Amino acid sequence: MFRSSLASTSSPSGPFPASRREEGHATEPVRILRWSLALRERILTAPPEAGRVHSVFERALNILWHDGALVALHGPAPLAAPFAAAVTRLPEAGHLTPGTRVFHRENRILLGPCVLDIEGGTLVDTTIHPTHEGPGPLASALVALGMPAAASALSSQTGRSAQRRLADGILNRDAQAFIEGACALVGLGEGLTPAGDDCLVGALAVLRHFAHRWLEEQPEIRAAIGTAARVGTTMVGRDFILHALDGAFSEAILHLVTTTSERDARRAVAYLAETGGTSGADTLHGICLALEALEFLTTRDHIRSIRGRRIHPASGVCSK
Repeated sequence: MFRSSLASTSSPSGPFPASRREEGHATEPVRILRWSLALRERILTAPPEAGRVHSVFERALNILWHDGALVALHGPAPLAAPFAAAVTRLPEAGHLTPGTRVFHRENRILLGPCVLDIEGGTLVDTTIHPTHEGPGPLASALVALGMPAAASALSSQTGRSAQRRLADGILNRDAQAFIEGACALVGLGEGLTPAGDDCLVGALAVLRHFAHRWLEEQPEIRAAIGTAARVGTTMVGRDFILHALDGAFSEAILHLVTTTSERDARRAVAYLAETGGTSGADTLHGICLALEALEFLTTRDHIRSIRGRRIHPASGVCSK
């Protein structure tokens, strides 16, 4: 996903360490500020040996939980992932390394010398719910602000072909075409969340909100993309896609897709555009792609006309 928030420089492999390290205790526990209900349940019901540190980055910590999926921690901010919790602070650099065992003890999570208090915290609904309204404010905001430059993988021959197939599937309600395009995007590009993954998540967010019935009537879409994500991309990318198939997204994506105000949509576009290297831009391209297909007769030409223009988030001004 976002290299500045959930990315890492290394990750461990192999089983849990056989020996038990002495469990240290910080003087002041780290507190959870925001998390989803689903993540809360995963953490509160974890066994004593809850998992291990998967990867460590300046602004985030990823834990490989006992259930095989990730739990991400980052500082005070909107949730950067549906499987993330915002906490009061992250452990100091050097206190945790990939492979550090993570323990669950009553109302606390022990991460080496760090203690995470898992009582309290604001519950956030990270689910995008279906609507019968159109994407007017969102489309207008994209037309007004333009699109940031996406990762080069999306403009490659493979990337362009995959996006065309995905769009054709949406436009013609062709599940097989959609599946082919989606699976070609999975794992496309570099980083902890390849550009193709981000693009696909953006498209799924739009479909979840504005075309949910079609997705629900095509269960093969969920099955095929889920299978591709489990074997064809990074662990972080996998979890973003699997959560998207369940209708759960980061707060940035949720706010953008579901807002009913063009003013709020403009702010959400600018915020997402600045997120994590090109991840936010790649997600916006997926959102735009799906809107083009869903609103073909009324917004396609307008949205296409703004591709390649860069957003200046501070001013809201676009340039060629």
